[in-house]
Amino acid sequence: MIFILLIACAAAFLLDRYFNKSATPEEILRRAINNGEIVPFYQPVVNGREGTLRGVEVLARWKQPHGGYISPAAFIPLAEKSGLIVPLTQSLMNQVARQMNAIASKLPEGFHIGINFSASHIISPTFVDECLNYRDSFTRRDLNLVLEVTEREPLNVDESLVQRLNILHENGFVIALDDFGTGYSGLSYLHDLHIDYIKIDHSFVGRVNADPESTRILDCVLIWRVNFRLVSSLKVSKRKNNLTI
Repeated sequence: MIFILLIACAAAFLLDRYFNKSATPEEILRRAINNGEIVPFYQPVVNGREGTLRGVEVLARWKQPHGGYISPAAFIPLAEKSGLIVPLTQSLMNQVARQMNAIASKLPEGFHIGINFSASHIISPTFVDECLNYRDSFTRRDLNLVLEVTEREPLNVDESLVQRLNILHENGFVIALDDFGTGYSGLSYLHDLHIDYIKIDHSFVGRVNADPESTRILDCVLIWRVNFRLVSSLKVSKRKNNLTI
């Protein structure tokens, strides 16, 4: 219920700015990106067996001038539809590297930093160079940088795409499928894109034991994981336990 109210408030905010300033939602979002209002939040990635912090997943939030944050559910679809998802992600990459460099001495070896990339960003001609520059912007060279492929848009798997991801693999990046099974991805992604691990959405995890069908689906995914020699990551609710720096 609270989540729905937040989405409603975000929509009301966008409409208010639209009518009062004669700006389209796209123009408002572009201005927010340019002004640094889209900021990273960090969701912990925890080792399930040991209970230790392995790293973070980068989440986007829209910081409001008078306090408070807008959920990504209110603006990411617009960003993807308008093409603003690319500059939005680029801004997050710059902020993440800067913030992690500020606490570099406190990060454990192999610290995991995952960030989402849309299909439209991955197929852009500058994607590989952007990722390599992103890697080089970190002062630590032992971090585990993870490129998480989102499933909200279909991804055309061709030789060019495979070559791009292979280059990133060779340069130390880890490739993951985010929210596996909830979007456009199929088993062919696991084979053709040389995926290192899959992230199982909390919509499945949260119903385990309570819903037999969800439990069976999760069991099947875990069996596929073994057959494809993948690492899996189970996601809990993103509404809790987020960190900011």
